[in-house]
Amino acid sequence: MNKKERVDAAVQGKPVDRVPAMFSLHFLEKDYFGKNAIEAHRSFYKETDVDILKVMNENKFTTDVSISVPGDWKKVRPITGKEPFVQDQIDIIKALADEFGDETYLFTTIHGAFASAFHATNDKDGNLAHGDKVTAHLKEKPEDVEPALRLIAESIALFTQLALEAGSHGIYYAALGAEKYRFSKEMYNQYIKPNDLIILEAAKQAPAGTILHMCKDQLNIEVYKDYPGEIVNWAVHEQNIGLTEGKELFNRTVLGGFDDRSGLLVDGTKEAIEAEIGAIIEEMGTEQFILGADCTLPTDISYERIRWVTDSLKSMEQTGKFAVFSK
Repeated sequence: MNKKERVDAAVQGKPVDRVPAMFSLHFLEKDYFGKNAIEAHRSFYKETDVDILKVMNENKFTTDVSISVPGDWKKVRPITGKEPFVQDQIDIIKALADEFGDETYLFTTIHGAFASAFHATNDKDGNLAHGDKVTAHLKEKPEDVEPALRLIAESIALFTQLALEAGSHGIYYAALGAEKYRFSKEMYNQYIKPNDLIILEAAKQAPAGTILHMCKDQLNIEVYKDYPGEIVNWAVHEQNIGLTEGKELFNRTVLGGFDDRSGLLVDGTKEAIEAEIGAIIEEMGTEQFILGADCTLPTDISYERIRWVTDSLKSMEQTGKFAVFSK
Protein backbone atom coordinates (compact mmCIF):
# COMPACT_ATOMS: atom_id res chain seq x y z
CA MET A 1 0.00 0.00 0.00
CA ASN A 2 1.04 3.58 -0.49
CA LYS A 3 0.43 6.09 2.29
CA LYS A 4 -2.95 7.26 1.03
CA GLU A 5 -4.21 3.72 0.49
CA ARG A 6 -3.04 2.76 3.98
CA VAL A 7 -4.85 5.68 5.62
CA ASP A 8 -8.00 5.09 3.54
CA ALA A 9 -8.06 1.46 4.66
CA ALA A 10 -7.58 2.45 8.30
CA VAL A 11 -10.47 4.93 8.10
CA GLN A 12 -12.74 2.45 6.33
CA GLY A 13 -11.98 -0.41 8.71
CA LYS A 14 -10.30 -2.52 6.05
CA PRO A 15 -7.11 -4.58 6.44
CA VAL A 16 -3.85 -2.64 6.22
CA ASP A 17 -0.38 -3.78 5.29
CA ARG A 18 0.82 -2.00 8.41
CA VAL A 19 -0.65 0.42 10.93
CA PRO A 20 -0.22 4.00 9.66
CA ALA A 21 1.47 6.62 11.83
CA MET A 22 0.85 10.33 12.34
CA PHE A 23 2.75 12.66 14.65
CA SER A 24 3.13 16.43 14.77
CA LEU A 25 4.70 19.22 16.78
CA HIS A 26 4.85 23.00 16.95
CA PHE A 27 7.97 24.20 15.18
CA LEU A 28 10.26 26.92 16.49
CA GLU A 29 8.69 30.39 16.43
CA LYS A 30 11.00 31.44 13.61
CA ASP A 31 9.40 28.69 11.52
CA TYR A 32 5.76 29.57 12.18
CA PHE A 33 5.07 31.47 8.98
CA GLY A 34 5.88 31.80 5.30
CA LYS A 35 8.78 30.03 3.62
CA ASN A 36 10.27 29.02 6.97
CA ALA A 37 7.06 27.14 7.84
CA ILE A 38 7.09 25.36 4.49
CA GLU A 39 10.70 24.27 4.99
CA ALA A 40 10.01 23.14 8.57
CA HIS A 41 7.12 20.93 7.41
CA ARG A 42 9.25 19.60 4.55
CA SER A 43 12.08 18.59 6.88
CA PHE A 44 9.71 17.04 9.40
CA TYR A 45 7.94 14.96 6.79
CA LYS A 46 11.08 13.71 5.07
CA GLU A 47 12.92 12.91 8.28
CA THR A 48 10.06 11.15 10.07
CA ASP A 49 8.30 9.45 7.11
CA VAL A 50 4.87 9.74 8.75
CA ASP A 51 1.85 8.54 6.77
CA ILE A 52 -0.13 11.79 7.25
CA LEU A 53 1.36 15.26 7.13
CA LYS A 54 -0.41 17.51 9.60
CA VAL A 55 -0.14 21.13 8.53
CA MET A 56 0.39 23.21 11.63
CA ASN A 57 -1.58 26.46 11.90
CA GLU A 58 0.10 29.24 13.80
CA ASN A 59 -1.94 31.73 11.76
CA LYS A 60 -4.55 31.97 14.46
CA PHE A 61 -7.74 33.99 14.32
CA THR A 62 -7.19 37.61 15.22
CA THR A 63 -9.49 40.56 15.75
CA ASP A 64 -8.66 44.25 15.64
CA VAL A 65 -10.71 45.06 18.74
CA SER A 66 -9.55 44.92 22.34
CA ILE A 67 -11.58 42.65 24.61
CA SER A 68 -11.69 43.77 28.23
CA VAL A 69 -15.32 43.44 29.29
CA PRO A 70 -18.16 41.23 27.98
CA GLY A 71 -19.69 44.06 25.98
CA ASP A 72 -16.54 44.31 23.87
CA TRP A 73 -17.44 41.06 22.13
CA LYS A 74 -20.15 42.97 20.27
CA LYS A 75 -17.37 44.68 18.29
CA VAL A 76 -16.04 41.45 16.79
CA ARG A 77 -16.48 41.19 13.02
CA PRO A 78 -16.19 38.21 10.67
CA ILE A 79 -13.21 37.74 8.39
CA THR A 80 -13.31 38.17 4.62
CA GLY A 81 -10.66 35.57 3.81
CA LYS A 82 -8.28 38.26 2.55
CA GLU A 83 -6.59 38.83 5.90
CA PRO A 84 -2.79 38.30 5.99
CA PHE A 85 -3.08 35.51 8.57
CA VAL A 86 -5.46 33.64 6.28
CA GLN A 87 -3.45 34.18 3.13
CA ASP A 88 -0.18 33.06 4.73
CA GLN A 89 -1.77 29.80 5.83
CA ILE A 90 -3.21 29.25 2.37
CA ASP A 91 0.21 29.82 0.82
CA ILE A 92 1.74 27.25 3.17
CA ILE A 93 -0.92 24.68 2.29
CA LYS A 94 -0.54 25.29 -1.46
CA ALA A 95 3.22 24.83 -1.35
CA LEU A 96 3.03 21.62 0.66
CA ALA A 97 0.20 20.25 -1.47
CA ASP A 98 2.20 20.93 -4.64
CA GLU A 99 5.21 19.07 -3.24
CA PHE A 100 3.71 16.21 -1.25
CA GLY A 101 0.02 16.08 -2.13
CA ASP A 102 0.37 13.18 -4.54
CA GLU A 103 2.03 10.86 -2.03
CA THR A 104 0.44 11.66 1.32
CA TYR A 105 -2.66 13.24 2.79
CA LEU A 106 -2.34 16.76 4.18
CA PHE A 107 -4.57 17.45 7.18
CA THR A 108 -4.71 21.15 7.99
CA THR A 109 -5.12 22.22 11.60
CA ILE A 110 -8.31 24.19 12.18
CA HIS A 111 -8.93 25.65 15.62
CA GLY A 112 -12.51 25.62 16.91
CA ALA A 113 -14.58 28.71 17.62
CA PHE A 114 -13.87 28.69 21.36
CA ALA A 115 -10.12 28.19 20.84
CA SER A 116 -10.09 30.93 18.20
CA ALA A 117 -11.85 33.33 20.58
CA PHE A 118 -9.21 32.53 23.17
CA HIS A 119 -6.37 33.09 20.70
CA ALA A 120 -7.80 36.47 19.75
CA THR A 121 -8.06 37.77 23.30
CA ASN A 122 -5.15 36.38 25.31
CA ASP A 123 -1.41 36.70 25.42
CA LYS A 124 0.89 35.19 22.84
CA ASP A 125 1.93 32.29 25.06
CA GLY A 126 -1.47 30.70 24.50
CA ASN A 127 -1.60 28.89 27.83
CA LEU A 128 -5.19 27.99 28.60
CA ALA A 129 -5.68 29.07 32.19
CA HIS A 130 -8.92 28.22 34.00
CA GLY A 131 -9.86 31.89 34.17
CA ASP A 132 -9.25 33.15 30.65
CA LYS A 133 -11.35 36.03 29.31
CA VAL A 134 -13.65 34.16 26.97
CA THR A 135 -14.57 31.62 29.65
CA ALA A 136 -15.15 34.29 32.27
CA HIS A 137 -17.12 36.56 29.96
CA LEU A 138 -19.28 33.73 28.61
CA LYS A 139 -20.22 32.77 32.14
CA GLU A 140 -20.83 36.39 33.14
CA LYS A 141 -22.81 37.61 30.16
CA PRO A 142 -23.42 34.95 27.53
CA GLU A 143 -25.82 37.15 25.55
CA ASP A 144 -22.87 39.40 24.65
CA VAL A 145 -20.37 36.66 23.89
CA GLU A 146 -22.41 34.03 22.05
CA PRO A 147 -23.10 36.15 18.92
CA ALA A 148 -19.36 36.77 18.63
CA LEU A 149 -18.66 33.05 18.90
CA ARG A 150 -21.11 32.50 16.07
CA LEU A 151 -19.33 35.09 13.90
CA ILE A 152 -16.00 33.50 14.71
CA ALA A 153 -17.36 30.05 13.83
CA GLU A 154 -18.59 31.33 10.49
CA SER A 155 -15.18 32.91 9.90
CA ILE A 156 -13.35 29.69 10.68
CA ALA A 157 -15.77 27.79 8.43
CA LEU A 158 -14.68 30.11 5.61
CA PHE A 159 -11.04 29.52 6.59
CA THR A 160 -11.72 25.76 6.40
CA GLN A 161 -13.23 26.05 2.94
CA LEU A 162 -10.25 28.07 1.70
CA ALA A 163 -7.81 25.52 3.16
CA LEU A 164 -9.53 22.72 1.26
CA GLU A 165 -9.53 24.72 -1.95
CA ALA A 166 -5.79 25.32 -1.46
CA GLY A 167 -5.10 21.60 -1.54
CA SER A 168 -5.60 20.22 1.96
CA HIS A 169 -7.09 16.72 1.77
CA GLY A 170 -8.35 16.62 5.34
CA ILE A 171 -9.06 18.74 8.38
CA TYR A 172 -7.53 18.27 11.82
CA TYR A 173 -10.17 19.93 13.97
CA ALA A 174 -8.99 21.05 17.41
CA ALA A 175 -12.10 21.17 19.60
CA LEU A 176 -11.77 22.90 22.94
CA GLY A 177 -13.99 23.76 25.89
CA ALA A 178 -15.22 20.44 27.25
CA GLU A 179 -12.85 20.36 30.21
CA LYS A 180 -14.84 19.48 33.35
CA TYR A 181 -13.42 22.46 35.22
CA ARG A 182 -14.35 24.95 32.47
CA PHE A 183 -18.06 24.60 31.64
CA SER A 184 -20.96 22.42 32.68
CA LYS A 185 -22.22 20.01 30.04
CA GLU A 186 -25.34 22.13 29.70
CA MET A 187 -23.39 25.32 29.07
CA TYR A 188 -21.04 23.56 26.67
CA ASN A 189 -23.93 22.14 24.67
CA GLN A 190 -25.66 25.52 24.52
CA TYR A 191 -22.78 27.82 23.61
CA ILE A 192 -19.80 25.80 22.34
CA LYS A 193 -21.14 22.79 20.49
CA PRO A 194 -23.39 24.62 17.97
CA ASN A 195 -20.43 26.70 16.86
CA ASP A 196 -18.17 23.66 16.52
CA LEU A 197 -20.79 22.10 14.28
CA ILE A 198 -20.84 25.13 11.97
CA ILE A 199 -17.15 24.60 11.25
CA LEU A 200 -17.40 20.83 11.08
CA GLU A 201 -20.14 21.16 8.49
CA ALA A 202 -17.65 22.96 6.24
CA ALA A 203 -15.06 20.28 7.02
CA LYS A 204 -17.37 17.60 5.57
CA GLN A 205 -16.13 18.67 2.14
CA ALA A 206 -12.66 17.30 2.95
CA PRO A 207 -11.98 14.36 0.62
CA ALA A 208 -9.84 12.53 3.21
CA GLY A 209 -12.18 13.34 6.10
CA THR A 210 -11.76 14.98 9.47
CA ILE A 211 -9.66 14.15 12.51
CA LEU A 212 -11.60 15.24 15.59
CA HIS A 213 -9.00 16.19 18.18
CA MET A 214 -10.55 16.75 21.60
CA CYS A 215 -8.13 19.06 23.37
CA LYS A 216 -6.96 19.13 26.96
CA ASP A 217 -7.43 17.23 30.18
CA GLN A 218 -10.32 15.99 32.31
CA LEU A 219 -12.82 16.05 29.47
CA ASN A 220 -16.55 15.52 29.48
CA ILE A 221 -15.65 13.51 26.43
CA GLU A 222 -19.14 12.17 25.84
CA VAL A 223 -20.26 15.61 24.60
CA TYR A 224 -18.25 14.86 21.45
CA LYS A 225 -19.84 11.48 20.76
CA ASP A 226 -22.07 12.70 17.93
CA TYR A 227 -19.59 15.17 16.42
CA PRO A 228 -18.75 14.39 12.79
CA GLY A 229 -15.26 13.12 12.03
CA GLU A 230 -13.84 9.91 10.63
CA ILE A 231 -10.89 9.77 13.06
CA VAL A 232 -10.85 10.63 16.78
CA ASN A 233 -7.93 11.67 18.97
CA TRP A 234 -7.72 12.80 22.60
CA ALA A 235 -5.27 13.03 25.49
CA VAL A 236 -5.48 9.55 26.97
CA HIS A 237 -2.73 10.37 29.45
CA GLU A 238 -4.40 13.56 30.76
CA GLN A 239 -7.03 12.04 33.06
CA ASN A 240 -9.23 10.95 30.16
CA ILE A 241 -10.59 7.60 29.00
CA GLY A 242 -8.28 5.00 27.47
CA LEU A 243 -7.95 3.96 23.85
CA THR A 244 -10.18 0.90 24.07
CA GLU A 245 -12.92 2.74 25.93
CA GLY A 246 -12.73 5.58 23.42
CA LYS A 247 -12.99 3.15 20.51
CA GLU A 248 -16.16 1.75 22.02
CA LEU A 249 -17.59 5.22 22.69
CA PHE A 250 -16.98 6.65 19.22
CA ASN A 251 -17.03 3.49 17.08
CA ARG A 252 -14.64 4.92 14.51
CA THR A 253 -10.94 5.03 13.71
CA VAL A 254 -8.73 6.04 16.65
CA LEU A 255 -5.49 8.02 16.44
CA GLY A 256 -3.15 7.84 19.42
CA GLY A 257 -1.18 5.61 21.75
CA PHE A 258 1.82 7.58 23.02
CA ASP A 259 1.96 10.26 25.71
CA ASP A 260 2.89 13.49 23.95
CA ARG A 261 4.76 15.20 26.80
CA SER A 262 6.54 12.50 28.80
CA GLY A 263 7.15 8.79 28.75
CA LEU A 264 8.72 6.43 26.29
CA LEU A 265 8.47 8.34 23.03
CA VAL A 266 9.93 11.48 24.57
CA ASP A 267 12.73 9.98 26.66
CA GLY A 268 12.69 6.18 26.37
CA THR A 269 15.18 3.95 24.60
CA LYS A 270 14.62 2.71 21.08
CA GLU A 271 14.03 -0.78 22.38
CA ALA A 272 11.47 0.43 24.91
CA ILE A 273 9.63 2.42 22.24
CA GLU A 274 9.50 -0.61 19.96
CA ALA A 275 8.12 -2.72 22.79
CA GLU A 276 5.48 -0.08 23.52
CA ILE A 277 4.41 -0.07 19.87
CA GLY A 278 3.77 -3.78 20.14
CA ALA A 279 1.79 -3.35 23.35
CA ILE A 280 -0.35 -0.56 21.87
CA ILE A 281 -1.14 -2.51 18.71
CA GLU A 282 -1.85 -5.64 20.73
CA GLU A 283 -4.51 -3.60 22.58
CA MET A 284 -6.00 -1.86 19.54
CA GLY A 285 -5.50 -4.33 16.72
CA THR A 286 -4.47 -3.34 13.22
CA GLU A 287 -7.78 -2.08 11.85
CA GLN A 288 -9.34 1.34 12.41
CA PHE A 289 -6.24 2.48 14.23
CA ILE A 290 -3.54 5.06 13.47
CA LEU A 291 -0.51 5.16 15.75
CA GLY A 292 0.20 8.62 17.12
CA ALA A 293 0.26 10.66 20.31
CA ASP A 294 -2.20 12.43 22.59
CA CYS A 295 -1.37 15.80 21.01
CA THR A 296 1.63 17.66 19.59
CA LEU A 297 5.05 16.44 20.67
CA PRO A 298 7.65 18.73 22.29
CA THR A 299 9.19 21.16 19.83
CA ASP A 300 12.69 20.01 20.68
CA ILE A 301 12.11 16.27 20.32
CA SER A 302 14.56 14.57 18.00
CA TYR A 303 12.93 13.56 14.72
CA GLU A 304 14.96 10.37 15.00
CA ARG A 305 12.60 9.21 17.75
CA ILE A 306 9.60 9.52 15.47
CA ARG A 307 11.54 7.75 12.74
CA TRP A 308 12.14 4.88 15.15
CA VAL A 309 8.36 4.45 15.24
CA THR A 310 7.77 4.53 11.49
CA ASP A 311 10.75 2.24 10.85
CA SER A 312 9.51 -0.16 13.52
CA LEU A 313 6.10 -0.36 11.84
CA LYS A 314 7.79 -1.17 8.54
CA SER A 315 9.88 -3.85 10.21
CA MET A 316 6.79 -5.38 11.79
CA GLU A 317 5.18 -5.53 8.35
CA GLN A 318 8.22 -7.18 6.79
CA THR A 319 8.47 -9.83 9.51
CA GLY A 320 4.76 -10.61 9.50
CA LYS A 321 4.14 -9.44 13.06
CA PHE A 322 0.94 -7.57 12.14
CA ALA A 323 -0.75 -10.91 11.45
CA VAL A 324 -0.33 -11.72 15.14
CA PHE A 325 -2.02 -8.49 16.22
CA SER A 326 -4.84 -8.52 13.69
CA LYS A 327 -8.28 -8.69 15.29
